[in-house]
Amino acid sequence: MSVSQIEPASEVVAQAFHNDSLTIHLFPNESDRASLLPVYRFTLNYGLLYGEVYVTSPDLEGIAVWLPPHETNMPIWKVLWAGAWSLPFRVNLLVLLRFLPLLRISAEVHKRYAPFPHWYLYLLCVAPEQHGKGYGSTLLKSMLARIDSERLPCYLETTEERNVGCQDQGMKRPGR
Repeated sequence: MSVSQIEPASEVVAQAFHNDSLTIHLFPNESDRASLLPVYRFTLNYGLLYGEVYVTSPDLEGIAVWLPPHETNMPIWKVLWAGAWSLPFRVNLLVLLRFLPLLRISAEVHKRYAPFPHWYLYLLCVAPEQHGKGYGSTLLKSMLARIDSERLPCYLETTEERNVGCQDQGMKRPGR
């Protein structure tokens, strides 16, 4: 993905996460969810600066942001450099403040469960009208093959069990 695609890609991310259960929980008001576009723009920019961003095609049916093993901690100076400094000017401050506990918890969980070198699947989304067409799998397959060849694990956070298709891959989830 190129810098010129950040704006349309942000729109795809916003559509993809608009009805996500965590997004709805944090932002039950539709207009609050609609105002998150700058947050998604920041996420993609961070990925372009410090990770790898893949799209299915120029039509942006799906988007994946991967952070490599040496970039999974997201220090504050990199977060600010990627554009987070401008978020309080672009997003309602009360809406933005609802993110802070989530970010803290996410960082703590990430550190606890993945204290070793790993790839971090920071964002994976498919445009809602493109669901079920294999775009998510397409975005994952080549990167997972690469990670396997590097003999590294990968890390993913999700609140939607349907997003983890382990049974389809012949794998088992921990504790099952």
